[in-house]
Amino acid sequence: MADLLLSGLSGLTAFRSVLDTTGHNIANATTEGYSRQRVELSASSPQLTGAGYVGSGVSTTNISRLYDSFLSTQFRSSSSAASDLDTYLNFASQVDGVLANENIGLSGALQDFFNAVQAVADDPTSIPARQVLLSEGEVLENRFGTLNQVFDDITRQVSSSLTDNINDVNSLGESIASINNKIIVALGGSGGRIPNDLFDQRDKLIDDLSQLVNVSTNVQENGAVNVFIGSGQSLVLGITSNTLSIAPSSDPNSIDILFNQSGSSTIITRFMTGGEIGGTLRFKAEVLDTARNTLNEIAVGLSVTVNQQHANGIDLDGQQGLNFFSAPVVVAQTTSGTGTLSVTVSDPSLIQNSEYTVSIDAGGNYTITNLSGGVPSTGVIGASVAFEGLTFDLSGVAASSAYSITSPTKNAAENFALALTNPRDIAAALPVVSETTVTNTGTGGLSSIEVNGLAASTLPASVTLTYAANQYTVTNVTGAPLILNYDPTTDSGSEYTVNVAGFGDITFTLTGQPNDTDSFTLVNNTGGIGDNRNARFLADLQTSLTLSGGTASFQDVYGQVVADVGRRTQSAEINGAAQNGLLAQTVASKDAVSGVSLDEEAANLIRFQQAYQAASQVILTSRTIFDTLLGAFR
Repeated sequence: MADLLLSGLSGLTAFRSVLDTTGHNIANATTEGYSRQRVELSASSPQLTGAGYVGSGVSTTNISRLYDSFLSTQFRSSSSAASDLDTYLNFASQVDGVLANENIGLSGALQDFFNAVQAVADDPTSIPARQVLLSEGEVLENRFGTLNQVFDDITRQVSSSLTDNINDVNSLGESIASINNKIIVALGGSGGRIPNDLFDQRDKLIDDLSQLVNVSTNVQENGAVNVFIGSGQSLVLGITSNTLSIAPSSDPNSIDILFNQSGSSTIITRFMTGGEIGGTLRFKAEVLDTARNTLNEIAVGLSVTVNQQHANGIDLDGQQGLNFFSAPVVVAQTTSGTGTLSVTVSDPSLIQNSEYTVSIDAGGNYTITNLSGGVPSTGVIGASVAFEGLTFDLSGVAASSAYSITSPTKNAAENFALALTNPRDIAAALPVVSETTVTNTGTGGLSSIEVNGLAASTLPASVTLTYAANQYTVTNVTGAPLILNYDPTTDSGSEYTVNVAGFGDITFTLTGQPNDTDSFTLVNNTGGIGDNRNARFLADLQTSLTLSGGTASFQDVYGQVVADVGRRTQSAEINGAAQNGLLAQTVASKDAVSGVSLDEEAANLIRFQQAYQAASQVILTSRTIFDTLLGAFR
């Protein structure tokens, strides 16, 4: 009878625990991160009687949570990858939409500008055509400024997003370390019984962390979890958490993430992979920086090449052409010692998006170093040195000094501006024309004149080419008369260049079969207001391969970056859809194990309620038997 009472009481206690746990499951059916719990029951040790072993009831051995560590790891991996791609796509779509937009992008503005140049070439004396060209130059200035502003705005978004993400990572790390401490205390105070709800809270925090960055974990013997982020940086070790921060930088476009531990900091930007942080950093490196650098490269290339060609012509007043656009600014600063250094862009096809240093030793030897790598340029200081598309004026440097040079493309789009304001200042003509001596008897000809490095719009003296015995003798050039070998049978159509002191280089093509004493003269283009030769050269710049090492035009380079950004955006969209589908499957598998089914819990509630009622009947039966025995002995 006592055994019957104890059996009933054990059942009553056990099924009360089962009912409490079922109610707990139902109450947390919609709680994010909650894992369904289950009471594990086992039969109590039976008692030996004369009739054999008689059962003594039931006991509660454990309350466990239904949890699969493999599925949780898979979920975190999928969640991190999906967040990475979603973040990347969100930012990349903004850049893609801007670059490809006809009203904002650069392609249409470039085409309209060169169309206006061609209109001036078609009618070089037309003031309206010249005014339209200046207007299109202003449009280009506005397009560069607008695109640069958009990239600045997106850069601020990136910085703000990373700052928020870093703060969230630090907060989550601190919370995980705090729960680790609670779990250690709970396990110690319960003899090793698992505090399921604390485990769920910690797992939920780690799941949230996986949306920000790649996460891996390992469990200590005391129940605490060590959490590693990115490529193995220890965010949480037991009850201690470390922090991340964004490093201050003099370059607003540069972002560094620091890992702070034990009073020291380490740059770990390149190790931060996966999640929103990884997606943001990957977008910045692959899309934003590439697009910005390309825009700056085009701005430098366009301003330098147009200015160089424009300066080789003369305007409606016969004056040498001025800068059409503002010249790119390359800042050189003295970092040690004395002296000054001046750096200009000379060949935009060779420029690098990099910073440089120049060091001068005590003996006057220089070393120019590209900080992005490559072979330095060395030698003895002189007037100037050409290196990677830049001209370094070393005439003002001092021994035992050092200088730093900003990237030639830095802020180029922001600073790009139209320099001309008067349509008469457009240099559509060349300062030189050729005259054929009327007494010539041969079929020789001189054509296709070009001028480079024009220093003055008028020749110091006429340049004369006189033919005799397969040679042209050129007078009034730099130094002694120049001899140009010309064999009519092999050299017809070949280009030749002569330098005229104080004027510049004149390039021309010789053709035909001249006779001895035939001559040509290069003279000033006085009154040549209808000349369009320099305007045609300016128009030809649209298709000239002036960028990327002489392999691409302005529109080629812009088209390449538009296509590259579009491809990356589309790839992120496709991969993101696939990864989100995989994540949904992982969530479904995880929920099948850990999720709460209200239908199942409702059925269990009825079943366990009946069991509880049956256990109470056992107690009532035990009481009735006891009362009967007492009545028999009264």
